[in-house]
Amino acid sequence: MFEIPQPSMALNSHNVPPPDYRMWNTRKVDKEVRASDLISNIAAVADAATGGYLRSLIFNCHGDPGVLRMGTGIGRSETPLLADLAGKVHTIMIVACDVAQIGEANTWKDGNLFCAEFAKYSGAYVFASSALQSTGLYTVLGLPVNMVDEYEGDVYRYNPNASNRLVDNGYVTRWMYNLKIGRKPQEWK
Repeated sequence: MFEIPQPSMALNSHNVPPPDYRMWNTRKVDKEVRASDLISNIAAVADAATGGYLRSLIFNCHGDPGVLRMGTGIGRSETPLLADLAGKVHTIMIVACDVAQIGEANTWKDGNLFCAEFAKYSGAYVFASSALQSTGLYTVLGLPVNMVDEYEGDVYRYNPNASNRLVDNGYVTRWMYNLKIGRKPQEWK
């Protein structure tokens, strides 16, 4: 499990299997919610947070290569809307199956390009996996507040400059710890 530093926001899709993630601010997202409305809500929550930004934003939903199945959907055509979050979110965790997978290279189904655009437009560091995600025993046992279960498969960190690197769950744990204690990314080892 990852301990997520606060203030953070968890977005749980209406149809995602349990457990829902619970943070300083938690929202269940109905299937009718448009990406533009969701991003406006995130920006308002970030503005109300201590310091005027969220340390982490968690998307917990179904996914496909290059698509988040949250609300009416978030794909590459919606990523420019994320510019409204620039300076308001430090780290984004996308917990969705296959979202970073390259379904069809250089198309709308290219998860690598989608995640890179997510980071570029939001100005945040983005973590995502290219594999199926499972909550395993947490489906029954649940998760403590401010915790997220580990990723399955290959995990990537996308930078605001749209570059990326392969990381592992230990790296994500250290990232969250450094974010919690206030170290800047260039100071992280």
